[in-house]
Amino acid sequence: MRGVVQPVGESLPESERRGATRVTIRSAPQRFVETWIDATVGFFFCVVLPIPIYATGAPFAGAFGGTEQTIVATALAYVIAWYCGRRVNAFPGTTVHFSVGYTAPVVVITFASIAVLLLILRSDYSRVQLLGSGILTIIWMAFASWVRGRYLMRTYAVVPSELVAALPALPTCRWLTFEEVEQHQIRADAIVADLNADLDKDQLAALTGGAIAGVPVLDRRYILENLRGRTPFSGLTPNEFGALLPSRQYLLVRRTLELALTIAALPVMLPVLILLACLVRSDSTGPIFFSQQRVGRQGRVFHMFKFRTMRPSAEGPSFTEVDDPRITKVGTVLRRYRLDELPQMLNVLRGDMSWVGPRPEALELNRNYVRDIPHFALRNIVRPGVTGWAQVNQGYTHDDDGMRAKLEYDLFYLKHCSLWLDVAIVLRTVTAIAFGRGAR
Repeated sequence: MRGVVQPVGESLPESERRGATRVTIRSAPQRFVETWIDATVGFFFCVVLPIPIYATGAPFAGAFGGTEQTIVATALAYVIAWYCGRRVNAFPGTTVHFSVGYTAPVVVITFASIAVLLLILRSDYSRVQLLGSGILTIIWMAFASWVRGRYLMRTYAVVPSELVAALPALPTCRWLTFEEVEQHQIRADAIVADLNADLDKDQLAALTGGAIAGVPVLDRRYILENLRGRTPFSGLTPNEFGALLPSRQYLLVRRTLELALTIAALPVMLPVLILLACLVRSDSTGPIFFSQQRVGRQGRVFHMFKFRTMRPSAEGPSFTEVDDPRITKVGTVLRRYRLDELPQMLNVLRGDMSWVGPRPEALELNRNYVRDIPHFALRNIVRPGVTGWAQVNQGYTHDDDGMRAKLEYDLFYLKHCSLWLDVAIVLRTVTAIAFGRGAR
């Protein structure tokens, strides 16, 4: 009969039925559903709900006045802050603590910019409402991030089954074999497969069926990279080197922007640098600055500058230890809040460094790491940074295992280098400095 839908392969000859692919897995609700719920409920909580508190009369019933301008301004500020907050929160390793560190500056900058624009335009608006909506936006975005991190679990169908044991135990991920998902008709967010393994015909048919059903098929290395924020260098082939090259257009725009911001900050930073230099000199004898040869972009050697934080005559290991006795009293404070790194503004102006990028290694150490760790020289694709993805995730390290992990973080940065990742690194660095974490 016409109009009757037959099951896949049922009306086919035996020879064709063997090659038919049956769809035996269902796709989970798309992530945009959760995203739109977050955006819509947040808009109601942060923009709509406070309207009766400050509105005079019925909004938009008459002339376009202060009430209407306030509603439009808070709505615009919320949309921008929410979008930017979601982008910088999308990277791995974002805890609730860091989420607040991200969202608070983003919201403050957004709402303050809108307020300045309204002031320039001499528009009538409610300052109390704009401030209140900004505070509510910070609360909502932190709450939404906490809910996502604690209660929204993703389900992954794993092929082959033995791969489940090798995947990390994470509170937001549920790893099930493809057979379990198929048998219990569980909706899957994605299929995770070891695409380098020799999969049999049934396993390949399962991946094909998943793709037909709209379930993303992800390689094991890809999912681990995006969950951990590290690109494993084991198994990295020359064919993949091209993915590590950031956009030249973005690097040019970023270089122009960081030069402009650094020059603009000089009138404010010069008095600070002079004050810190005086403190270093008054605390101990010796030079104010510490200079060391470091390896930069394309292997070029340059002198990196820092404030001196150790006694010049002190002897000991080349690496800084916890509670190192060689560090001066002023040096302890400078290191804790990373103030000893401020002279690297000169390196940024000279083009030796960027504000964000892989941290440059000392010349002799770099030679050893390049010799002992595969692909270590790939870190030199871009300018080194005052701060970087490895620094905000891993902190200080110098042993071989730590440096291998550091390289994987740096490779992830090269692969995902973008405005949003740079902003996330800067915000996480500011949070770490504010709490004095990771210093040595």
